[in-house]
Amino acid sequence: MSEIQETFHKEVADKLKDIQLQQKITSARRHHRYAYESSVMQFSNLELARKRAAFARWKAVENLDQYLIQFEATFIKSGGKVIWAQDAEEACSEILGIILKSNATSIVKSKSLTSDEIDLSKALKQAGKFWTETDLGMYILQLAGEEPSHMVMPALHKDADEVKELLGADVKAEPEALSAFAAKSLRDKYLRPDIGITGANFILAEQGAVAITENEGNVMLAASRPKIHIVVVGIDKVIPSINDLHVMWPLLATYGTGQRITSYNSILWGPKNNGESDGPSQMYVVLVDNGRAKVIAEETQRSVMSCIRCGACLYADPVYSVIGGHPYHSTRMGPPATVINPILYGMRTHAFLSHLSTLSAADTENCPVNINFNKLLLDNRKKQLDSDQVAATDKIFYFLWKNSMMKRDASKWKSLKPRKYFIGNIFFKSPLGLRELKAPEKETFNDQWRKRFG
Repeated sequence: MSEIQETFHKEVADKLKDIQLQQKITSARRHHRYAYESSVMQFSNLELARKRAAFARWKAVENLDQYLIQFEATFIKSGGKVIWAQDAEEACSEILGIILKSNATSIVKSKSLTSDEIDLSKALKQAGKFWTETDLGMYILQLAGEEPSHMVMPALHKDADEVKELLGADVKAEPEALSAFAAKSLRDKYLRPDIGITGANFILAEQGAVAITENEGNVMLAASRPKIHIVVVGIDKVIPSINDLHVMWPLLATYGTGQRITSYNSILWGPKNNGESDGPSQMYVVLVDNGRAKVIAEETQRSVMSCIRCGACLYADPVYSVIGGHPYHSTRMGPPATVINPILYGMRTHAFLSHLSTLSAADTENCPVNINFNKLLLDNRKKQLDSDQVAATDKIFYFLWKNSMMKRDASKWKSLKPRKYFIGNIFFKSPLGLRELKAPEKETFNDQWRKRFG
């Protein structure tokens, strides 16, 4: 067992005891489902919309080099600048270079999974640059010194009383009052900043533009008020054309937050032109690889890069529902992490993540772009086996198990107690020692069936 797996198991053991966390996730999942069932009614044919979105994302991933070059060429014509970053270190270095060259003293940052992925906040801190998170959830986590626990709702693990204490707010511990207090505290921060750093939901190849969707309005303030706007985005976020947004945005809103459409949807075409009063004077788009090309190189797994980061699969994942997102130590958590992280970081240390699934396919059913997580997880497990990352004793066991299951006489044991011992102590043995099988029935299922129905 790798050190990473041991650490994961220890943290999971602690999370399993955190009843309050599980109640918060259950409450969020219930509210999400209620909102989803209402907003999904806007689609006359949901499956057709999902197929169209899946095709657009598949087309983009399969022709990624073509679309990224097209985006770069068109964006440059609009006056913007594109920076290519192979990894997190290079991305942070380029962003810090822009900041240091501009002598910026005031930096605002909106919620961005990609900037969290490259650990930009740590790089800014080490460079002595202070920044303010403008997204309410991320601002709460900045005050708490914690990492996000959900892709869309980063502070999902915090309740109103905890937020009130972090904000130092002299208001009622109610969402509306706390949001108003935080907005008032933040407003001065992003009215006169030197640099604004944002992410992007999509980048449009044909138009050379950046598409952003949000509910708070803080992203547009962070993008339009500063003199310099830096967009940090993964290379996988490209889509062929603005014409694809008519299905992407409603699906992202419906599956992400249970809305028909989010409150603010913006398309940024580059820095302001001569004579224009609004917008940044300089606009940079930092295209981050950071292992994405490695995943795309896998013929089967590359389909997971179609993910639009809506977070709906997390609500359907029985593992996430009891441990949350923190044990993954990644901006990818739940089903996406179980597929991508073993490919990114190696089977030797991260293959165990691909076994964190019951293969119920609930995550695929809740995916707006039809990612077949079961297929990808099974392929990951096969890769683990083929790379000799499975213990010899396990190989022998599965060989015997397979052959016994294919022979009825071998699987029909007369005594149930040996079967319970065999399954409970070998096949379904809990790595944390927290699971115990139910006591066996006195008769096998076959015997009960024959006794009841002859």
